[in-house]
Amino acid sequence: MDNNDIYLVSEKLRQESRSMYNRLRSIDADAQFVTHVSEMLSEYPVIANERCGVWYVDPQLAHSDTVYFKSTDGHTNNWKFSLRRANTHIFPILAQYSGCILVDSTRKGKRMPDSFSRTIPIWCAVWNTAVKILRNTEWDCKLYTPPRVVSESENSHMSKLVPVFADMLLKSGIDVRELTKEMKKPVRPIWITRDHRLTIPPDFTDAEFCPIVCVSASSTQDCSDGFMYVQGAADDHELWAGKLTPQLFWKYKEQLLGDKNTMEIVDQVVSIDRDVQGSGGVSFIRNTNVAVGGQMATSVPGFDAVISCGERMDSSEKHLCLSIHDSKKGQTEMATAIPLALQFVEPFMRNDSRILVCCAQGTNLSVSIALAILTKYTDDNGQFQVNERNMITKQMIQNRLLWITTSHAKANPQRAMLKQVNRHFMDYAIN
Repeated sequence: MDNNDIYLVSEKLRQESRSMYNRLRSIDADAQFVTHVSEMLSEYPVIANERCGVWYVDPQLAHSDTVYFKSTDGHTNNWKFSLRRANTHIFPILAQYSGCILVDSTRKGKRMPDSFSRTIPIWCAVWNTAVKILRNTEWDCKLYTPPRVVSESENSHMSKLVPVFADMLLKSGIDVRELTKEMKKPVRPIWITRDHRLTIPPDFTDAEFCPIVCVSASSTQDCSDGFMYVQGAADDHELWAGKLTPQLFWKYKEQLLGDKNTMEIVDQVVSIDRDVQGSGGVSFIRNTNVAVGGQMATSVPGFDAVISCGERMDSSEKHLCLSIHDSKKGQTEMATAIPLALQFVEPFMRNDSRILVCCAQGTNLSVSIALAILTKYTDDNGQFQVNERNMITKQMIQNRLLWITTSHAKANPQRAMLKQVNRHFMDYAIN
């Protein structure tokens, strides 16, 4: 075989690995492992880690909430504890079930994602440290990391940052004492990968910690059975899934996996199920009358004003429609939309009216517009106040964002959109 033949074979294999059919078959195989683990640990709720993990959890098993632990927060020498991704909504779940199962996956070459090996361990250690400080009692604050994945040296470097992150958390405005009042044991990560052959379910009943079981769905081995297995197949779904969503995949799984002409099937199921774009849930932000939700939430009664972000539609006296694309193109559109939203919403804010801000999923565009509204028209207690340009600081914007992320679990605004909010207020402040 000459070099040209080798290239052609390699290119064919590369294209096969990228095909939607092989990806969906791989996701289905990995999801079966997740289901097996959930059956072995049936006492714990199964929670998907956004965004990739949602594909691997059967909606019939999945808890209604998701979490967002980002792998980049755990990248080597760039370890972070993100206040924006504090995942505070998980504490009532832990209090109710004494533990939980989190699901994610990773690309070829790793046993587990950095979100599991580093981000979540840091999160656990930081919250445990904050609890120990507040309660002034014995409490395990050790940073636990998977030994065959994270070296002792890296663990040591990460451990030195935990007290700094805990101090940041305690000073952030997040009510740590209230959120953790039901915690009876320290939280601690436990890892299960496809390398584990679970035949006897682990029992954490008498453990001295509250387990957060991190299930890495994908295998480092070839799991092919009539298809080409792709490790971490759901990763970067915006690059391969088109209009297919995890909800659509699970709803029409049999049809999608039964035909290799997957793209044609996707077009069909999208066209007959256009209302699949869920409401994203409706959440009022802190003690304000401003709520964030998905596009379907516009049918929810009781709102005095609605701001819809997304496709171009006609506006009315009480319904402002902002044409913003959920892509790079949307950055410029967001910059134009913010002043329009602020002008529209001011009289409703003055009258303490109930205001809904929505976008397709209630996670990105609506969050950024709501952030601008809260920054402009609320004081530190959430009451109406017009904040002039010289009153607005980066810390104020950060605090308002914390209100949203702790009130609306699905909030996941893109950094580029948040920059437009900061730019709107801070550029004006400079001028």
